[in-house]
Amino acid sequence: MLISRFVKVQLLIFTVLTLVAALLIVFVYVRVPSLLGIGRITATAELPAAGGLYPNANVTYRGVTVGKVTAVDLSDGHVVASMSIDASRLPAADSRAEVHSVSAIGEQYLDLIPPPGNAGPELADGDVIPLSRTSIPPATADVLQSADGLLASVPPEQMQSTLDEFAAAFDGIGPDLGRLIDNTQTLVRTAQGNYEPTQKLLQDFQPFADPQLVSSDAIRGWSRDLAGFSQALRDNDPALRSVLTEGSTAAGKATDLLKDLSRTTPTLLSTTGVLTRLAEAYHAPIEQVLVVYPMWAVVNQMIVPKDQPGALRFNLETNVNPPSCVEGWTSPDQPGGARNSSELGDLPLPQNSYCKLPQSDPTLARSARNLPCFEPGSPPGRRAATIFQCRGSGYSPEAAGRLTLEPRTALDGQPAFAEPLAAIGANGTPAPTPEELTWHSLLLTGAGA
Repeated sequence: MLISRFVKVQLLIFTVLTLVAALLIVFVYVRVPSLLGIGRITATAELPAAGGLYPNANVTYRGVTVGKVTAVDLSDGHVVASMSIDASRLPAADSRAEVHSVSAIGEQYLDLIPPPGNAGPELADGDVIPLSRTSIPPATADVLQSADGLLASVPPEQMQSTLDEFAAAFDGIGPDLGRLIDNTQTLVRTAQGNYEPTQKLLQDFQPFADPQLVSSDAIRGWSRDLAGFSQALRDNDPALRSVLTEGSTAAGKATDLLKDLSRTTPTLLSTTGVLTRLAEAYHAPIEQVLVVYPMWAVVNQMIVPKDQPGALRFNLETNVNPPSCVEGWTSPDQPGGARNSSELGDLPLPQNSYCKLPQSDPTLARSARNLPCFEPGSPPGRRAATIFQCRGSGYSPEAAGRLTLEPRTALDGQPAFAEPLAAIGANGTPAPTPEELTWHSLLLTGAGA
C-alpha cells in the first residue's frame, strides 16, 4: 500500500505532538524526576503533633512552594514530617517549621520561616529541624470548644442588646465602610510599595528604643510628676474655674487700663528705653551701689540701734595728719580754700576742685582723678575726674609731683595733735614724748599733773 506524502507529513506531526505531550505529562504534570528524587533533597521536621498535616501537603518558603510533604509518621513522643524540597530553592538551615491552614476548613501546609538577619548555610540533604524550632496551630476542636464556652457565658438578653446596639451603630454607614475598606486597600498597596523603607525603619528602631529603655526611670519619674501636676489641677479645679469665669471681667478691666494708658505709654516706653541704655552704660557703678548699700544700711543700724533710743555707737579710726594733696584746690587765702576747723558755716565749694596730681602718685589715691570711666564712647580702662575727660583726651595732671609735708605740720598754722580727735578739729592733749612713757616718769609725776 502506497502512503502519500501528505499522510506521511501528518503522521510525523502527530508523532512529534505525541512525544511533546508525553514529555509534558512526565516532567510537568506527573513530575517523574521529582518522584525519582532528581534535583531534590530530603529533610525532616519534628512536630509536637500532626496538626492536620497530611502527605502531599505543600512546603513553602517565603511564600513560595518549594516542595511537598512525602510522609507523616509517629516517633518517640512526637511526629516526624518528611519533606522533598527542590534543590534550586533550598531554605536556610536554621529555619523554623510551622504548620498553617490555607483556609478555615483545613488544607494545612508546612511553612519554613527563615531567621532574622543573615540566613546562613542552606538546608542540606538529611537535615532535621528539631522540635524546638517547630510549631502547630491550635486544634480546631479546642478553638470551637473555647468559642462555644465563650458564647455560652454571655446571657442571651445582653447578647441581644449588644447585637441591637451594633445594628444601630452600623445602620446607614455602608458607604463610609466601603470608603474605609478602599482606603485600607490603598494603605496596604502603599505599604507594599514602601516595603524596604519600612523594613529599614523597623531595623533602625532598636537603636532608638534602647536609649528609651535606659531612660525608663527618668520617664517614670516624669510620668509621676505629670500625675502629681494633674492631681494638683484636679484639687484646684474650683479656683481654676473661677479664674476662667472671671477672666473676661479682668480682661475688660485690663483693656480699659490700656486705653487709659494709650497716650502716656509711648512716652513711658521711650523714656524707659533711654533709662535702659543709661543703665546698660553705667551697669558697673549701679552694681557697686547695690552691693555697698546693704552694707551701709547694716552699719547705720549698728550705729543707731532701734532697741536703744538715744544711744549712739561711734568708733572713729583715722590717721593723724596724713599726706595731703593741695594741687587742684583753692589756696587757703582765697574764698573756698582751706579754713580753720572752728568755722562751722557752710561755704560753696568751687567747681573743678579735686586733687590734680598724676594718677601714678599714691597721694589721695581715692580722689576724683582715679574714678573709672563708664560713659559710652570712653576707651576701656580709662580713669578721669569728669565726663569730658572720659570721652575726650583723658586726664591731664596740673602738677608734676607730690607736695610732701611734715607729719606734724598744720594747714591752719595751729599745732598738730597726734590723736584722732585732733584730726576732726577737737581740742586734745599733745601726745606724750617717749621719755614720758616710762615707769620713772610715772612715779615722779603727781596725780594732778
